[in-house]
Amino acid sequence: MSMSEIADNKWELDAAKPPTTTFGGICQILLITAFALIFVYIFQGSARGLFGAKREGGMADTYGKMGHEAAPK
Repeated sequence: MSMSEIADNKWELDAAKPPTTTFGGICQILLITAFALIFVYIFQGSARGLFGAKREGGMADTYGKMGHEAAPK
């Protein structure tokens, strides 16, 4: 690399571009998208559990009887 290329930072512009045209680059983008979707799914379930309607007969109702008598018969 010449001094003018280093001074112009052209190599930084090329390095900052994501590799969207190669098979490996496309796989990386798909993997990151999959992880993001899994995170959104978990976050959505947590929000639904925290702020959603309460269910009857759940663990909160039988918390005081956490012995054998709480088991379904």
